[in-house]
Amino acid sequence: MATIRPGDITRFVASGCKTTPLILVHGPDEGSIRTRVRAMAATLLGPDADSLSLLDLEAETINADPGRLLDEANAIAMFGGKRVILVSHAGKLQKAAWQPLLEVPPLDSTVIFQADDLAKTSPLRVALEQSSHGAAIACYPPSRQDLQDLIDSQAKAAGLSITPVARAYLADLLGADFALSEMEIEKLILYCRGQIAIDVADIDAMIMDSSDQAGSEPIDRAFEGKLEEIEAVALRSFREGINASGLVALALNHAILLKRLALSKQNGSLDTAMRNERIFFRRQDRIRSQVSRWELPMLLKAIDTLATAQEQTRRTPALEETVAVRALWSIALASRRR
Repeated sequence: MATIRPGDITRFVASGCKTTPLILVHGPDEGSIRTRVRAMAATLLGPDADSLSLLDLEAETINADPGRLLDEANAIAMFGGKRVILVSHAGKLQKAAWQPLLEVPPLDSTVIFQADDLAKTSPLRVALEQSSHGAAIACYPPSRQDLQDLIDSQAKAAGLSITPVARAYLADLLGADFALSEMEIEKLILYCRGQIAIDVADIDAMIMDSSDQAGSEPIDRAFEGKLEEIEAVALRSFREGINASGLVALALNHAILLKRLALSKQNGSLDTAMRNERIFFRRQDRIRSQVSRWELPMLLKAIDTLATAQEQTRRTPALEETVAVRALWSIALASRRR
């Protein structure tokens, strides 16, 4: 196939991925990567898929046994149907692990490779972009126009219109993370349910109404190492309407935000990065403190912890509140060990 162009990504995720057995999703926007991968898995497996149809593998695990990826890709699902194999940190994969898949692509499985921003000369990227059985999606932080297009499409899907001034205003408020921007737009649409159109006043009202940041408070306390306070604050958030799986998603996006800011701090551009991320002014001091508290290797582990918890909340929704609280406990403990 080839590289999927930005304008074609939505269509590919919704249908094109069904005929593509090998897919690479990479880039600097981790939130967008996770969103695209989840959406493709849902497209491929359907709403009633068995949990065993989705397999998560780490590159390091595969490198210890390169033949395993080929075996898993050609295995038959226990209850029939499609299988999806997610390979994280795929940029670290040995060629011996993925090359056989290009020679004999799987028939009943789709392998989705997740990776950071891969260079154009990366062997895996080159191979999948050139293969008739592969495709590559590059995920970059959204431009202002991308955000305005996203606002329009989500508002239209909800049966709402939005004034041009409000669209531009909202695009300026949203950050550089695609997945987090989607969540913020969804919150606005939910807030405006029952209306015909969205205006600037609606955006300001939502910001004021959520200024207590019920969802962010347990997350901030976790990243500040306040272990004893997390459960009570999280339970209060659940009572106020914050969904447990949504809380984990917010925590994951928060960890990814801190990672971007930590990298900017290393380059001496933290102030500029803080402005570009458009962080709510009442939280800026706490965010700065967390950036100083968390080193990059710790944040990478936190991202993995929260990504695992996010998957657990989807597979066992009856336990999602327990999973969410335990994940935040793990973050708080890591913060204390620094």
